[in-house]
Amino acid sequence: MIQSKKQNIVAQTLLCAALVLTSLSSCCGSKSTGEELSYPEQVKAYYDKDSVLPGATASTVAYFDLSDGIVVAYKSNASCADFLNRITQRIITGEESQVYALANDEITPLEMKQTALYNKIMDASSYRQHMAPIEKTLEKIVTDGRTAVLVTDFEEYTPDKRVQHAAFATRYFTKWLREQGDITFFVFNYVERRLPKHLYFIVFDNKEHQLLSQIQAATDGVYGFETFHLSRDAYSYTTEYPSATKGGNYHSADAGGLDIVTAVLEDGDAESYTNLDGAVEFYPIGETWANAIKNAAACRQPGVKPLYTDILRNLFFDFSDTDSYMIDQLAVRVTDVEDDFCQFEECRLADTATDPENDAHYDANGNKLPEYDYAKNPGKTFEVKDMLVLDQELFQTSLQESARKKVEVGIDFSPNFGGAIIGGDDADLLRVDVVIAKARPNLSARIDDLFLWNGNNNLRDAIRNTLQELNPEGDIIYTYYLKPMN
Repeated sequence: MIQSKKQNIVAQTLLCAALVLTSLSSCCGSKSTGEELSYPEQVKAYYDKDSVLPGATASTVAYFDLSDGIVVAYKSNASCADFLNRITQRIITGEESQVYALANDEITPLEMKQTALYNKIMDASSYRQHMAPIEKTLEKIVTDGRTAVLVTDFEEYTPDKRVQHAAFATRYFTKWLREQGDITFFVFNYVERRLPKHLYFIVFDNKEHQLLSQIQAATDGVYGFETFHLSRDAYSYTTEYPSATKGGNYHSADAGGLDIVTAVLEDGDAESYTNLDGAVEFYPIGETWANAIKNAAACRQPGVKPLYTDILRNLFFDFSDTDSYMIDQLAVRVTDVEDDFCQFEECRLADTATDPENDAHYDANGNKLPEYDYAKNPGKTFEVKDMLVLDQELFQTSLQESARKKVEVGIDFSPNFGGAIIGGDDADLLRVDVVIAKARPNLSARIDDLFLWNGNNNLRDAIRNTLQELNPEGDIIYTYYLKPMN
């Protein structure tokens, strides 16, 4: 009985996969002279409309605190001096690199690089000044939006020359994390006038982490410091799929590696399964959802290899960087985006039309019709409830067994899903987002150890405030687009 059922599923899957390709040739029934894209390319364009990544900068901007006492950190800590030397020699090199000195409440350009800059910073006579303008510098970094390095002990003074205890950096840290990327602290210990202190090399980087990667490479082999990563998304992901043309959907060993549950097209054609760009994938589904549910049940029976568990698996996250947050739970959110996708595609075709006079998106005078302005006329979307769920047992088991280093994500049908998209069509394009459902700011004693010392608590408090204000619960960490092509 089981063998017969599997043979029927395989036969049906082959037929569905053969039909998928013919169904993908056009989007939403449009006829236009605009730029033609494959369906996966259309989906990528649709996804990219909401994805704004700050651009990388070719140059480095560096700010060095030259207020009284800082030189002690370099003179008393050989590792700190070595770190500085490698930064100045290997990172601050190009003609476009900019360097500023911080002292006497002023940000002053320094027209020097590499060895000359290193010698300037190591010269005790460069430190006969006071009051580095830390807050002004943070404001400049955030306003400019360029990746930067700030080297300072983070002692800010009030106008009456008292140490600033207010957490003034909070607004700048939160703004950078919201709009640009991450902040990484390289922390060196030193003693000034019997007072234990810290010197910070602070890297303000974008999500591409080009500057941070350069600094890590340049300082490889330097020891004697600690790092702290202030970030809302200090995690990474990997996939373990059968090949570059196959995804995380179920593959049957009994059917030669075919997907006999959802019949995803995986022949390497332009219209088949595609990783669109990193954490975004497109799956053309060859089965109806109702049939897929039946197929999944059949593949859970004894003797099937491998036993079916989830419609999507083999996506792994490394959540072991817990400097900022402890990610404890994920969830799945499904959105029907068919109407909005079709409207976006129509507007994209209108914007790329090569023959407006014969294009339905334009009037007789060659003017684009107002309904094809996507910014003003987006389509509708709605959340699809009780369709897909996260495999919480798989998540929690892998979270504990791997010590957060290799946490697997599995997605399966909700037991409440009967195969029909309520409020939409069963062939609608679905966006499936993996989101953070529970995250805790890591307010451990390590923050005190790295960012607090006698008489100066402002940096510690700013980091604590930032972590509490920017909890990433609800953030999307991975996206699948599923399109039944039946």
